[in-house]
Amino acid sequence: MKTTLLDYLAAQVADYAGEGQLELNWDKKEHVFELTMNLTAQNKAGQSITDAAGQLSAQNKIDFQDQILFYDEKRLDPVAFADDYLALIPFAGKRGLARQTIDGLFAYLPNLLADGLSDLTDFLNDDTVTTFGLKWQPAIFEQQVAKQGTVTSADYLGYPRY
Repeated sequence: MKTTLLDYLAAQVADYAGEGQLELNWDKKEHVFELTMNLTAQNKAGQSITDAAGQLSAQNKIDFQDQILFYDEKRLDPVAFADDYLALIPFAGKRGLARQTIDGLFAYLPNLLADGLSDLTDFLNDDTVTTFGLKWQPAIFEQQVAKQGTVTSADYLGYPRY
């Protein structure tokens, strides 16, 4: 049985051992996958934090979430969703996505989330840091993908057929 894009993403999420936690959601109807990244940090100073929705919280721990969207480039206009996701990664319909792209992403995620957790801790403990968000760096992501080797047609993980 051939490994699908869903199978490979799910295996990578299950094997992830870096900072934070990852969750994968597949929306069959929209032909997208959402990779949710969760970070948790202690709010030892008890700072009152206003979240993106404008809600005020002074909880002892702060949970932060951001997402990466894998989308079928033939079915979705990424411009409409650019502000809702940290990053958008297109795939080629039924052909899917090259294994190297996913491997590059999962090589990049530990550093992205470790830096993010450090920045979140700074945000909670340093009054001069007034905002927080993960910092996606496309050039570093592309470097990680390039390190995975040349892509051939055999490297594509097809979109699952269910």
